[in-house]
Amino acid sequence: MRERLISLLHRSPPLPPHHGHVAQIHALLLRSDPDLLPLFLDRLLLGLYPSAAAVRHARKLFDALPQPDSVLCSSVVSACSKLSLHREALAAFYSAHRKGSPILFLAIPPVLKSCAWLPAADQGKQVHCHVLLRGLGSNVFIQAALIDFYCKTGDLGSARRAFDEIAFKDAVTVNCLISGYSKAGDVVEARRLFDDMTRRTSMMKAENCKPNEVTLVSVLSASAQLGSVEFGQHIGSYIESQELASGVYVGSALVDMYSKCGNIGGARRLFSKMKQRDVITWNSMIAGLAFNGFAQEAFDLYHRMRDQHFKPTDVTFVGLLTACTHTGRVEQGLAFFRSMKREHGIAPKVEHCACIVDLFCRSGRLEDAYKFIREMETEPNVVIWGTLLSACRIHSNVELAEVAVKKLVVLEPNNSSNYVLLSNIYANAGRWEEARKMRDLMRCKNVQKLYAYSWIELEGAVHKFLVDDTSHPSCDEIYKAVDGLSLQLKWVGYDPNLELI
Repeated sequence: MRERLISLLHRSPPLPPHHGHVAQIHALLLRSDPDLLPLFLDRLLLGLYPSAAAVRHARKLFDALPQPDSVLCSSVVSACSKLSLHREALAAFYSAHRKGSPILFLAIPPVLKSCAWLPAADQGKQVHCHVLLRGLGSNVFIQAALIDFYCKTGDLGSARRAFDEIAFKDAVTVNCLISGYSKAGDVVEARRLFDDMTRRTSMMKAENCKPNEVTLVSVLSASAQLGSVEFGQHIGSYIESQELASGVYVGSALVDMYSKCGNIGGARRLFSKMKQRDVITWNSMIAGLAFNGFAQEAFDLYHRMRDQHFKPTDVTFVGLLTACTHTGRVEQGLAFFRSMKREHGIAPKVEHCACIVDLFCRSGRLEDAYKFIREMETEPNVVIWGTLLSACRIHSNVELAEVAVKKLVVLEPNNSSNYVLLSNIYANAGRWEEARKMRDLMRCKNVQKLYAYSWIELEGAVHKFLVDDTSHPSCDEIYKAVDGLSLQLKWVGYDPNLELI
């Protein structure tokens, strides 16, 4: 009987989770020969992709084994992690550890991936301790997994320490850390690492240490989001000099970065040179033109996109509606909005609705904006109500401002700007008692006013400034420059509007 079962399990193909005999074979093994359960588990795992049902069945088998071997442990943890069953992956790892089963290095990267996704920072650190105790720290896959885990859980200090302990840094580990710094907004460290990779040509050839597409897109996205013009241009120059922009993935990210950093000429030039484009490339260019005030060019590009049989997406319409907003084209914006569902089957999202509300508000049509908000199919968010409130301040519409603030204090009760805006609107209308009550309400709710700051990037460093800030080491020179600019503005006849301050 035993020989027949072994022969059957070895000769049979991997078992799919919906196989009608899985439960029967399982029951037969439990009754006749439990020692064959690991072999059955192995066959089940081989056939599990992409079903979560099979891996859960395999987990039950795995947990029932008194001391599963290291290969099975690695297989179960990897399978769980691949199927995004991250809690199960972590549980399987801990189960094997408690039973004293030896854990192969193959199980470490997937369990760290699961810790990063959950996130489970403490458990990931425990896995790191296990790595150190077992002497597995020199494995390149584990090193990269540790850096990726710490970056994704926001512990860049530990990620850097793990990186610095690596004797021979390859492309995977360097790219991991650059991506981590970029996503965290630390463009200074990201640039330092990036420059180190690109400067040391001999090392790159020896260790294949070269920025990959994922890293390039990551640093480009970070530069675009932060408006880091200098770093973005630096990365862009490298990409174009290495002829890496021809790929759709990197090319689209570079078009987006140039656009968001105000280099619309660079975005246009790159877009026209790209031999291959996908819908993301078209969307990036349309949005870039829209945000930089080239509305008609954005509309023309949209028509070119459709002529070349690219199907517009919801992102396409965000760009088009933004173009309408910046140029006050209310009717054209409404036409685009209505065409989304009618012609393209795209359900408008809250971002599209926010664009329409902004379009009405910029045109002074506050009642139309409020009517549109009330008829929205999606729930209005803080951006939409905040847009209406800001417009009420400009147009001194006290009634709608009160409506907007009632909604905003529910959605974000600790945001001081909503209270301050309504208080200022009351003050503008001469309703001093209501303005005082609004300030008193802030004090009762212990809502603190947040001070806005300005920032500027210079020589790779970001400098922040508050109102009347004297903390900057060059503050005396800065104030002298500002005073000089103020005098020049007065000489040319500039008269600031102080009503809304």
